Amino acid sequence: MSSEHPEEIVEYERADGADRDGIVEEDNPIPLWFNVTFAATIVFGVIYIPYYVLTDWSSRGQWEAEVAAAQAQIEQVRAELPTTNPFRGDATAIAEGKGLWDTTCAACHKPDGTGLVGPSVVDPYWKYGDDDPALFETVSAGRPLGMPPWGTQLGATKIWKTLAYMETLPKTDEPGIGSPDHQPAAAIP
Repeated sequence: MSSEHPEEIVEYERADGADRDGIVEEDNPIPLWFNVTFAATIVFGVIYIPYYVLTDWSSRGQWEAEVAAAQAQIEQVRAELPTTNPFRGDATAIAEGKGLWDTTCAACHKPDGTGLVGPSVVDPYWKYGDDDPALFETVSAGRPLGMPPWGTQLGATKIWKTLAYMETLPKTDEPGIGSPDHQPAAAIP
């Protein structure tokens, strides 16, 4: 066979017919139900794909709607929280706050609040603010690189009581652990 004269493909008839084990090869048309289903699938795809991509019905749109609903719920909860400590000056709440401080906070901030692993809470330096909303946010949501979030374990009431006790700790003007001016004690040789 040369490349100049390609060989024609010729289909030869079978000498013994097209029947094998009761299976007959026939040239039947494609069933109407198949053609209708195929056309309906194409029409569905042409409508569905732009609708899915261009509307908020997509999974991205659903996710964005869920995030917006969660943000609204968070804002509602924050709006319901008091902006000032409701237990300030309440001796019973301060006593309960001391117990919470000793079991939860003292491991990092020391019983006297001067700081160990966590920063001092009795010096004038506060990285994230020292007003009631900032303190509550720090304890409730935590802070990067160290302060764990305690909001789900303690709840708002216990956090406020702990903060009420923390306010009774004796304050100092000396920069403590966590302040930019803090000088660590010299190591003993």
